[in-house]
Amino acid sequence: MLNTTSIIIIIASVGAALLLPLCSAYFRRLKKPRKYIGAEGVKMPPLSVIVSAFDDPEGVLMKMNAYLTQEYDAEYEVVLVVDNEKVKEEGYQYQLDQLPNKERLRVTYVPDSSHYMGLQKLAATLGVKAAKNEWIVLTDAHTQPLSNKWLAVMARNCAGKDIVLGYTMVATEKFIVNGQGTINRAAPYTYADAREQRFDDFQRFERMLWQLYNLRQAERGTAYSTAGGNIMFRKSMFMRGKGFSGNLKYTFGEYEFLVNSYATRDNVAVETNPDAWCERTKYTAHEFDLYHRCFQETRKHLLRRWSHRLTVGLDQAVLHLSFPFFFALIVWALCTSRWIPALTAAVCFAAGLAAREYLAKKSLKRFRIKLKSRIITHFELYLLWQHVIYYFKYLAADKTEFISHKY
Repeated sequence: MLNTTSIIIIIASVGAALLLPLCSAYFRRLKKPRKYIGAEGVKMPPLSVIVSAFDDPEGVLMKMNAYLTQEYDAEYEVVLVVDNEKVKEEGYQYQLDQLPNKERLRVTYVPDSSHYMGLQKLAATLGVKAAKNEWIVLTDAHTQPLSNKWLAVMARNCAGKDIVLGYTMVATEKFIVNGQGTINRAAPYTYADAREQRFDDFQRFERMLWQLYNLRQAERGTAYSTAGGNIMFRKSMFMRGKGFSGNLKYTFGEYEFLVNSYATRDNVAVETNPDAWCERTKYTAHEFDLYHRCFQETRKHLLRRWSHRLTVGLDQAVLHLSFPFFFALIVWALCTSRWIPALTAAVCFAAGLAAREYLAKKSLKRFRIKLKSRIITHFELYLLWQHVIYYFKYLAADKTEFISHKY
């Protein structure tokens, strides 16, 4: 016969096990993507694709084919924003002239003297001002579309909206230049050791997880942020709101501030069809470290940050607290010789984690990320400690790294 204490332990175990999968970004799934079957009777607007490449003008050449060869039923242009000195180089101009459909390409540059705003925001602003069309697609030198239908699939969401958010993944392949000077995609990255592979796997996992939060918030309410590199918006909206006015001094965060400042309850569309995906070149260890330290500054100035943090914090709290909670239940049951409640608690804990990992695997499969099930929980647990690490790194850093010091 089970006494009251045993029943309490069993009920607590079952309840906590249910919370593990329910309190996760994997359970609050994104809407299923619509199939793309052509223009769908929607008139495609003329587009201006802005590629901010001042920080990697050479690397962007490897990705320009993907931008210039899109299958799009309306007119579109590609505005490349590069460093002023790079524009003057004959060799660089020659490489631009060899690109296909170069009549679509326009080049503008970041001035030599730019001390009053973050260069990322300046490059984006210059591109917007140079654009001829109302609808802008903003991306950068580290990102490229995965399909030649990218623009068409993104643009089908323009009607009645001001912003369209797409999905961006971390690349699993790299680019190489072969003996004939042609740029091709290489085989998947090869790794020197398991630690390097875990680092890359974690990048892809983290990027997917934060986009599950951000894109779902955009679908269900007012968008908070985006992972960047795959966003459309109206030029008139941007100019009417004075661009990045109010956050010009912050060195990074152009995509985050853009979405956070201009999103309203009904003006954002989300597109997750695979033909609308982009991929970002994987981060180096230095880039990864810099991005996370800088985000500690950026997030302090975003609207709706507390509601966003509450959701993420709840999910993290349930996962982390489940370990000591179940451990306490099992020890309590064993110390009082309640074998059935102890077994129930152990089984419920394992089942709750398995259910959470199962939902995570479904999300990973949807976004074509291959990870072993056993590593998912490890990555999730590490997220909290990573945040703590980068918070203290941010506190110890020179703040001029995050703010244009001559602003």
